[in-house]
Amino acid sequence: MRVMPPLTSSRLTIRTFTASDLDAAVAVFDIGYSDRTATTPEAIGKRQAWLDYIIANAQQLANLDQPPYGERAIVDTASQQVIGAIGFVPCVDQFGLVGIGHNDGYSQAEVGLFWTIIPTHRRQGYASEAARMMIDYAVGSLGLRRIIATTEHDNIASQGVMRSAGMDIRTNPHDQPHWLQVVGVYETQRRFELLANGMTLRPITLSDLSPLIALWRLAGLKISPTDTITGLRRHIGVSGNLALALCALDGTIIGSVLGSDDGRRGWINHLAIHPDYQGQGLGRLLITTITARLKAQGCEKINLLITGPNQKVIPFYQANGFGFDDIIYMTKWMHDDV
Repeated sequence: MRVMPPLTSSRLTIRTFTASDLDAAVAVFDIGYSDRTATTPEAIGKRQAWLDYIIANAQQLANLDQPPYGERAIVDTASQQVIGAIGFVPCVDQFGLVGIGHNDGYSQAEVGLFWTIIPTHRRQGYASEAARMMIDYAVGSLGLRRIIATTEHDNIASQGVMRSAGMDIRTNPHDQPHWLQVVGVYETQRRFELLANGMTLRPITLSDLSPLIALWRLAGLKISPTDTITGLRRHIGVSGNLALALCALDGTIIGSVLGSDDGRRGWINHLAIHPDYQGQGLGRLLITTITARLKAQGCEKINLLITGPNQKVIPFYQANGFGFDDIIYMTKWMHDDV
């Protein structure tokens, strides 16, 4: 039986709701919201039915060894007052629109994170702290790679909680579906890494496109017609954990690498170091990092391509274990089809 234990910190306890929590559930979900009639017998009856379901749901999911979906109480540890609710929820939508997987028109299932705090206890960091506790449990005990949260464009408070919990903020660039607006994404492989030299290795985001193109031009790389917001969004969606930016102490991007995994082999693209930082072993650092990640994903061979004007980098790759292969490289641009 898979039972989610209570999660505790110095300020908060996250636990299952109990039969004695009816008044607390009304306070969390109904009182303080102008569009809800909280204290009528009918409203209380509906909240009691919800509470009965939440309690039974937690027990049944545990009995079936299923993920611990459903709301849990956020309790102030000192006062033992229930001040909010949080929980894992199944989310199904076209998340490819925000760079999670392929944007192929199909919906996909993700583990979502929901939270709410009673109005009198907001702006004190409780939601952010509870979200981090749940994410730590999801990663450490459930072994999840990714957790998401959704909100609206104008819900700045929720977006702040997402950022505080370590989530990347993704927005839907399309008008439809109208309910899919902002998605917070926490991925275990997309964490910032502070290097010994003070530089930072971090995931590439969509806002990095302009400085990346400037870097690639300075480093002598060929700019491809696919080096666009659309192209970068697709790459992040499919291979986001392999898209890395190396940043100087002031946050300026001075290195990059775009790795990908086609299911059989790994690929390395757009590996670049700013000319002012070359000769310091930073290119080797990126090669070592991306090679380790591709190997961890099961790639037994890694390929890369060098364009004619950039053949001066061949000795660098040879020194890092790459050799020539007997292949003919052919391409077809899809816009050539009439």
